[in-house]
Amino acid sequence: MFKRYPSIQSMQAFLHAAKVGSFSSAARQLSLTHSAISQQIRTLEEFVGQPLFARESGRVVLTDAGVLLANQLADSFEQIDRALSSVKERKVAQPVTVDVDPELAQNWLVARLPALLDALAGVPVTLLSTPRHERGAFERVDIALRYGYGEWDGFENALICGDRLTVMGSPELLRQRGMSAPLTPEQILALPLLGYTKRSWIPWLAAADMPEVEPHAVAVFDNAASLIAAATAGVGAGLARGLLAADAQRDGKLIALTSIAIPTHYNLYAVWPRDRTDRVAPLIEAVRQLVQQTTGTE
Repeated sequence: MFKRYPSIQSMQAFLHAAKVGSFSSAARQLSLTHSAISQQIRTLEEFVGQPLFARESGRVVLTDAGVLLANQLADSFEQIDRALSSVKERKVAQPVTVDVDPELAQNWLVARLPALLDALAGVPVTLLSTPRHERGAFERVDIALRYGYGEWDGFENALICGDRLTVMGSPELLRQRGMSAPLTPEQILALPLLGYTKRSWIPWLAAADMPEVEPHAVAVFDNAASLIAAATAGVGAGLARGLLAADAQRDGKLIALTSIAIPTHYNLYAVWPRDRTDRVAPLIEAVRQLVQQTTGTE
C-alpha cells in the first residue's frame, strides 16, 4: 500500500535549522521566509507526533526526538546523494532481450557468450528460450534467433547462415568396429543410426545414390543438440548440422564419416519486430561474425 511521507522540503528545512540552531538562518540559506520554515517544521512535527525543537536562550535546540531524527535523516540524505550521483549524466545501457532456439543455445551460443558480450560493448543481454510454436514470443523480445524457413509475416528477418547436413559419429564408434573414415554409404547404413523427428534420412540417401527407404534408427531425438550429444557419446551416427557440431568436431569428439553432404532448408534466422531494427543491428552483426568464425567462412 502507498504510504504518505512528509515532503523532502520539510525534512531539509528541519536539518538546516538543526544545524544552525535558528529558523531565521535556515530560512536565509534556503531562500525561504521565516514563516515558511516554521510551517514546514510544524508539519514534520505533526507527522512524528512530538516536538523536534525547544526554545532555549533565544535559540532553538533539538529535543531527544529531534536528535534521533536528525541523525537518521542525515544518513538517509547521504544515501540519496550517492544514488543520484551514480546515475547522473551517465548513460545506462538498456538490455537487449534475445530469444534463442534451444538447440543453438545448448550447442553453440553459450560457449561464445563472452565474445558476444564483448562485441556488444557493455550492452547487457537477457537470454530466453521459448518453444518454437509460441509465435507471440517475437513480440515480447527485441530479437529471436530461430531455425525456420524465413517465413515470419509481420516481422523483419535475416538469414544468419545456411548450413549442410553431414553424417557424423565419434572416433570411438569407428574404433570399436575396426573402421576408418571416410565410409561408404553401405558402411554407414550398417552402423547404429540416430534419427531426428524433424528430419528424414531420405534426402541424404538420394544424394548418396542409395535406395530411398527410411532406415531403422536406434534412437530418435526431438532436439538436434541432444542428437549430437548422443553421437559424441558413441551411441550411433547421425545427420548433424555443421554449425551445431563444429565444437565437437574441433575437439575431435565427432568426425564426418563421409564427404556426402546435403544443404539444409531449415536454417538459422534472426527475427525481430520492425520497430527495433536499429536496436538489434549490432547484435545481428556480432552473431554473424561469430558464425563465420565457427564455420571458417570469413
